[in-house]
Amino acid sequence: MLPDQGRISVTQLAFMIFPAILATAILSVPGITMHYAGHDMWMTPALGSILGIASIAISLGLHRMYPGKTLIQSSVLITGRIPGKLLGLIYILYMPHITGIIVREYGEFISNNALPRTPMFVIMGTMILVCAINVRLGIEVVGRTAQVFVTLVIVLLALIFVLLIGELNPAQLFPFMENGPLPVLEGAMAPGAWFSEYIVIAFLMPYVNRKKRTVRILFGSLVLTTIAMTVTNVFCLFLIGDLTDTFVFPVMIAARYITIADFLQHIESIIIAIWIFGIFVKISVFLYISVTSTAEWFAIKDYKPLVWPLSFMSLIFAYWVSTEGSGLSSLITASANLYTICILLVLPGLTYGIAWLKKGWSHVRQKHAKN
Repeated sequence: MLPDQGRISVTQLAFMIFPAILATAILSVPGITMHYAGHDMWMTPALGSILGIASIAISLGLHRMYPGKTLIQSSVLITGRIPGKLLGLIYILYMPHITGIIVREYGEFISNNALPRTPMFVIMGTMILVCAINVRLGIEVVGRTAQVFVTLVIVLLALIFVLLIGELNPAQLFPFMENGPLPVLEGAMAPGAWFSEYIVIAFLMPYVNRKKRTVRILFGSLVLTTIAMTVTNVFCLFLIGDLTDTFVFPVMIAARYITIADFLQHIESIIIAIWIFGIFVKISVFLYISVTSTAEWFAIKDYKPLVWPLSFMSLIFAYWVSTEGSGLSSLITASANLYTICILLVLPGLTYGIAWLKKGWSHVRQKHAKN
């Protein structure tokens, strides 16, 4: 039994996932990929999206084999009660951690670019508060707010790209593949870690009411996310060039290039708006998965009493994951990306592999029984 009886459409699920991947990636990925891949950074999102394809395939595969079951529930059915509970424990401990990282990224960005004199606790605490209220209202409300805010994000992001076209320098594409394919593969690890977050589908698919065109819509979301991430990388490369990896938020620097007739300036405020809209949906999605998964693990029928304690735990993690001196750079490292991929892709992939082996073994036993 699911801890929330609300239902969403597959389109709303796609709207929830789009900012869950792109909200933090759009500001951080350009600098990271430039560091590893140099002028070939524009290719890294397409390579990283391979992990997104794997995450979607695993999520939909598990849903077909165990319809109506989340990843927490199907893990117990696949591996047995004790191993399945241990796997579930990993997920429910990881979710407040990653939510804390997202909240800390939000706090660092707003503090550095908009509210430098406001205490970090106020910035992060107010966002956690409104996201917790959103989560308590149920998945239907989370899905509807995602539809509204993601539409605004797409419109504002498109506006930024259109206004920057006149400043682009395509010569920054060269030299092409100067150091071979290895740096591009290393650079693809960062977007790959973000794309592995598509595994949230495995937690949310049981809440989808009509499953028609599920594969088409979810892979369409992946294509749209890949295009948005690639275009962001291209614009940062064409505008800032080799200096992209020297900035923590290169998209903010790119937005400051926009000046039209000495009238339209300071467009970076639109970037801040995009970030707030997107991060609200992302934190709501991960917080919702955190509280519902915890409720499933403890066999609690209603998840709502867990919202405030786990929201507070996420706020504590936001302080724990990074010291005041290290800042955002300590959150996004190669080891952090590998850690994310292992939890969100490797563990569910192994679980799915075991499910396939059990299914194959049951077919073999049935054939032997008939003979």
